[in-house]
Amino acid sequence: MKKFLVAILAVFAVAGIFAADGRLIIAMETEPVGLDPHLVTAFASHRVLENIYDGLFRYDENMRLIPNLAEEAKAVDPYTIIFKIREGVKFHDGTPLTVEDVLFSFQRILDPDTKSPAAAFYQDVESIKAIDNNKIEFKLKKPMASALLPNFAGVNSSIVSKKFVESGKNMQLETNGTGPFYLAEYVPGNYIVLKKNPYYFMKGQPKLDEIKIVFMPEEVSRVAALKNGDVDIAKINEPLNLKQFPEGKFKIYRSPVLSYYLIGINTTRKPLNDPRVRNALNYAINREAIIKAVAFSEGVVTGPLNPAVQPWALQPKAFDEYTYNPAKAKELLAQAGYPNGFEFEIVTSQRYNFDKVAQVIQAQLAEIGVKVKINLVEWGIFVKKWRESDFDAFISMNSGSIEPDIQFYRTFHTGGSTNVFLYSNPRVDELLDLGRSEVDISKRKAIYDELQRIIVKESPVIFLYSANQVFVSNASVEGFKLLANESLVFLRETYKK
Repeated sequence: MKKFLVAILAVFAVAGIFAADGRLIIAMETEPVGLDPHLVTAFASHRVLENIYDGLFRYDENMRLIPNLAEEAKAVDPYTIIFKIREGVKFHDGTPLTVEDVLFSFQRILDPDTKSPAAAFYQDVESIKAIDNNKIEFKLKKPMASALLPNFAGVNSSIVSKKFVESGKNMQLETNGTGPFYLAEYVPGNYIVLKKNPYYFMKGQPKLDEIKIVFMPEEVSRVAALKNGDVDIAKINEPLNLKQFPEGKFKIYRSPVLSYYLIGINTTRKPLNDPRVRNALNYAINREAIIKAVAFSEGVVTGPLNPAVQPWALQPKAFDEYTYNPAKAKELLAQAGYPNGFEFEIVTSQRYNFDKVAQVIQAQLAEIGVKVKINLVEWGIFVKKWRESDFDAFISMNSGSIEPDIQFYRTFHTGGSTNVFLYSNPRVDELLDLGRSEVDISKRKAIYDELQRIIVKESPVIFLYSANQVFVSNASVEGFKLLANESLVFLRETYKK
């Protein structure tokens, strides 16, 4: 017995040595706003949940769809997709993943009582059923497989445990996924601890034993923590701070992102209910000046789709509205009956430099006689106002996509789940429906070209720019990669040497 205890202690001693290198501390500016993968829309929640939950697909480092919980997917015909579910997968509580869990997950998403933002993605799904014990079949109302598939890689389409949900657990506070890490501890306002999932189906992953995500809203705190060795890696928003991290001692990770800064407008409130007024704001905004002032040139002007999204994106130069033209802006205001301008309120927050973008826009719009009152609110209040369309306008950031249907449908379709702008245009609805069903790429491109021109012309959203994402780590961090959609799924391949 004594020898057995000595052996066990020796094992723990060795494990302790490796545990030091197996623990990564990452500093992030924003903490999650809820943990239910079928409900949350906040970036901060997605960055945590994508490491706790899995979808049927995920993206590789080149933003290509690859199998995840679905071992394979087959389009039997234009209206039918069959997924074969990977065997041997377990949830964090040790229960096996079954096709019933997959079926339940999508039934939950589509249940109107759930109010999932992902429901709009699947509204053209006619039926979902389990077949052959390890497959799930999606029957579509339209031949839209190309538009539908990318949705299966999103956090909002994560697979949850039927048993766990039906047990009455509070999904906004507790988790039970199949991802590489499980939620071990959450101290609101302070940190989250994720620990290695011993049941994870991907051999050799994750490489880390533990990830501690500490919340540091202030950039100066994240910089100091990284320089002092208190954290291993940190999100850096201010490009000027990069000068504090000498090469050799630190590593800099930089990648363009699909997400974009925007002004969201409540299209039911006067005078912003007039498309001419909204379009006047387009002409009055100098996007390059915003990028220079706020992002220190670490960004690119974007249209409704990021310029890098090919073949779908129309380049910013395709829109006359993107040419800074205060005279044109005043002309449009005069046509709408506001020759002396007007006043409106922009709701914003200090997160992600929204407040700084608002200040630059406030100064620019003042030049055409438009007075902007900035209402700076706490993040939780901002999210509440966004959900309830309780604003004249807001400064925020939307996640982008390589698939135009995902980018546009739920945001601009009448009644779309994230159409907080209350925007409605029959032609836009028609184009969105056509884009979902068209299988010919050239015809589909023509549909989305027209759609982008209408959206810019009517401006329920004024698109501003996409910033570069930048992280800095100490020299011991290896395997860390950034994706254009800002996902941190490659934390599963990250390790410390």
